[in-house]
Amino acid sequence: MTSPKPIKPAQHAESFLLSAILQGDYPPGSAIPAERELSEKIGVTRPTLREALQRMARDGWLDIRHGKPTIVRDYKNEGGMGVIAAMTRLADRLPSDFISHFLGVRAVLLPAISKMATDNRPEILEACLVQSQHLADTPEAFAEYDWHLQLEMAACSGNPFFRVILNDFTAMYNEWGLRYFQARQARVLSTEYYATLLQLVRNRDGVGVEARVRRTLTEVTMLWKSLLDASEDEA
Repeated sequence: MTSPKPIKPAQHAESFLLSAILQGDYPPGSAIPAERELSEKIGVTRPTLREALQRMARDGWLDIRHGKPTIVRDYKNEGGMGVIAAMTRLADRLPSDFISHFLGVRAVLLPAISKMATDNRPEILEACLVQSQHLADTPEAFAEYDWHLQLEMAACSGNPFFRVILNDFTAMYNEWGLRYFQARQARVLSTEYYATLLQLVRNRDGVGVEARVRRTLTEVTMLWKSLLDASEDEA
């Protein structure tokens, strides 16, 4: 088994700052500490810190102004795909409402994507769904397959931007999908969902696929909320 690659100092600095921003230590509109203070706090050199700050500025997190304090931008309203990519790398430190927002975005996009995939490349989608018949009943197997299915739908849709958008959520889904599929009812729900989708795709029923995906995503959102509520009650 290979050991994980050691994190680079600039990555450590960026992770530290992103966590602080997401947790509200440095809210939008506020100034982050001066370079000397911040580099000492994080434990990196000032050149390394500057490298991290420049990357975060490019991604839309910070506004670096020469001779003035660096300001945290309103990343939710002004950020782009770089902000999403950075946030999903910190899946274990995201605000509790982030996964709900992701599920909301997915509920809007995926039904239309699934219909496009069924209409455009049904044979590939069918082959992917056949794989679901041989899934091991483990959270790991379901989380890996479920995300693979969504990426395959995006790839088969005929619009490459759908796959590009979903790709940025991969790290987050690896974290949260595994938690979701710890629940047996989540695996049962998805098993029924995959079987129904397979039949609909075999019938080349794009409208039916779209409706089934929309219905299932609503059920998934409700189940995920109930699981989170139960987890909070136990805590």
